[in-house]
Amino acid sequence: MSEMSKENQEITCCEYFLDWYNKQHKRNYIYEKAEAHLTELVGKLRWDFVAYERANPQEWIGIEVKELDTTRDISRWSEFWEKLCLELTQNLASKGIQGEFKLIHPPVFNLKPEERSQFRKSFAEVLIDKESILKPDFIDIGPDIACKFTKWPQEKTRGRDEYHAWGKYRPSELLINKNPDSICKVISPISPIRVRDFSEVHKKIFAEVFKPKGNGVQPNKQLELAKEKRARKTILLLACYPFIEEYLIKNQVQNLERDLISDIDCIYLVDMRNKGRVVNIYPD
Repeated sequence: MSEMSKENQEITCCEYFLDWYNKQHKRNYIYEKAEAHLTELVGKLRWDFVAYERANPQEWIGIEVKELDTTRDISRWSEFWEKLCLELTQNLASKGIQGEFKLIHPPVFNLKPEERSQFRKSFAEVLIDKESILKPDFIDIGPDIACKFTKWPQEKTRGRDEYHAWGKYRPSELLINKNPDSICKVISPISPIRVRDFSEVHKKIFAEVFKPKGNGVQPNKQLELAKEKRARKTILLLACYPFIEEYLIKNQVQNLERDLISDIDCIYLVDMRNKGRVVNIYPD
């Protein structure tokens, strides 16, 4: 999905959710902005939308939309590696190399067009050097790539052995294996955000959503107001992007302080690049 304004994104998120919700529950909910349904909210604290069935507008649901901002970056990083894998496949196939090469834990980094070309060249050289020893078991070729490509990122060493070998930082890990019984293909089936990285990322996400800084308003406060205005139910929609680790998000929600979600009845993830993909993460 292309970039869109905050308001348009909120509308799209609400529409995606209600399309899914109506199909799941055989309902016919429509929506409007909260201040259009309750004009006394104009210019005041409010939530985003009111949803109701046409025949019964008095029985309504309060819906607030928040974007998980960092997941947009996660999606971009994933797309970066998807495209790079296609380029690497073409590069290796042109050299007559066969087999499926699977990458695990590719690091997060961006390259300029001329740097991508150099990286492909370095990657191909490493694979040619290592091809005879590549097997179904994974090996780390990050240090080998770093020797040939100076832009390869680094990460903090973990444990005494790594520290003794590398010092404070080591070349980022890139695990690879090979299935020889295949045409030439380079794939990265796992999100580039590792669990240890994502745990920090999603903590930041939730701090921004549930404990906003500055003039931000907690969604619980907004939906508390919806209940005061007699909402039958309150729903928080988290607009997200592909490759989000759902179980980590669900775990984070379940560990929130109760006063941050006390007036939120349900929380859903809404995939903004895959209409129809909605996940209930609270309550179980």
